[in-house]
Order: sequence, then C-alpha cells, then structure tokens
Amino acid sequence: MENDRDPEIRALADRVVNYSDALVAIVFIGASGLGIALADPDTRTSMNLITYWMIAGNIILGLLISAILLVLRRWELDLRADLPLTEKVRRYSDYFYWARHAIVWLAVAQTTVVLLLSSLE
Repeated sequence: MENDRDPEIRALADRVVNYSDALVAIVFIGASGLGIALADPDTRTSMNLITYWMIAGNIILGLLISAILLVLRRWELDLRADLPLTEKVRRYSDYFYWARHAIVWLAVAQTTVVLLLSSLE
C-alpha cells in the first residue's frame, strides 16, 4: 500500500523543488532587471534619492527568500524521508540547495553593488 503512495510523494517533493527553482529565478531576473534599469541616466538620478532604502530592502528580500528556501527544503526532506534515495542523490540535492542560496545572495550582492555605484555618480 505504501508503494502506491510513492509516486504521489515524489511528485509533490519534485513540485516543492520546482517552486524553489522558480523563486531563485525570479530573484535573479529582478536583480538583472534593476541593473539594466540603472543603465538609464534618468533612472539612476531618480534612484539616488532612495538608494539606501533600496539596499536595505534588497537585503531584507534576500533574507526572506532564504527563509522561504529553508522552509521549502524542510518540506522536501520531510516528503522524501521515507523514499529510498542513494547517498549520491542526497549529496547532490544538498549541493543544489546551497547553489540556490548562492544565486540569491550573488543577486543581492550584485544589486547592492550596482546601487552603490550608481549613487556615486
């Protein structure tokens, strides 16, 4: 009877992973979009008024996204707890989890640097 549920549990765990990946993609695209927007001199000038608020908001957003990734990871591990996984699969799953955090924080750092540099002009 438990084997009948395995495909359901795997599908739900895979969906949680997809949500994590989508969240990271949204953060990366948002950071890239802000960088492109700051290439316009008029945008840069108007952003100078709120640069430090944007940096603070950006860091808070990074913390929020990391917290959501942590919750999604716990849900994924809970769903996969009873599934037979090899050590290699578990290890790579951990690598992907940390890679998601690295991408989020690289995007936060890139946005912060771009905002700081644009405020210096």
